[in-house]
Amino acid sequence: MDEIADAIGEAAARDLARQFGGTGLYVPRTIGSHHPICVAIGRDAADRLAAWAGGSAISIPKQAELRARVLEMRKRSLTIVQIARETGYSERHVYRLLREEDDYRQPQLFD
Repeated sequence: MDEIADAIGEAAARDLARQFGGTGLYVPRTIGSHHPICVAIGRDAADRLAAWAGGSAISIPKQAELRARVLEMRKRSLTIVQIARETGYSERHVYRLLREEDDYRQPQLFD
């Protein structure tokens, strides 16, 4: 997902994951205005996606959008219980997602 976000921007990558998450997505070399990709992420992002991955299939992770949603809710100071209720996740899973994000952002000793 990071590669996709680097190519088309984070907001567009989240929109792409929201619409196509959990699927393999063929990206045409040219994306028309009425193509589902263009409708989902907008003209500019669709053009950037076509330039980056046009003519190939990419895997769109499903969990990326959900994880981003959990992180955004936590930044808004929602409690773990509130986040769990809103997302349908268990409290344990919310803690796991937040812990994974903390681990990801923490630099390793020998990096």
